[in-house]
Amino acid sequence: MNVRNLVAADLIETLYRGLADNTVGKVISVLLRNELILVDELGFAPLDDTGSQLLFRFVAAAYERPSLGIASHWPFEEWGRFLPVQTTAVSLLDRLLHHAVVVVTSSGSWRMKEARERKDRRDGDTPDA
Repeated sequence: MNVRNLVAADLIETLYRGLADNTVGKVISVLLRNELILVDELGFAPLDDTGSQLLFRFVAAAYERPSLGIASHWPFEEWGRFLPVQTTAVSLLDRLLHHAVVVVTSSGSWRMKEARERKDRRDGDTPDA
């Protein structure tokens, strides 16, 4: 399977470059050649109006085409925090959720869990004085 994994900020930056040289449509077409596209950290940083529109354009182009996976720490009802225009957020979510399988995790960060386990192992390996 042809898979592309992107951090959301990198995706938006790539789309901005395509906008600057008038190749954004081609950039999106090249990305959509993948059978699965994974976008991580959506909402980590707020988007401006142009970034939101570029993200919407990408999601709209991907709608009902390849498999698209999105990871975000924000619940859907709070996507307005990083998408400045409410209608963009609603339209984007409409397309993302139409055929979606939503996986909500409530456990903490795997990185933090592993860091705690490493610390516990180090503390447990310390010889008694």
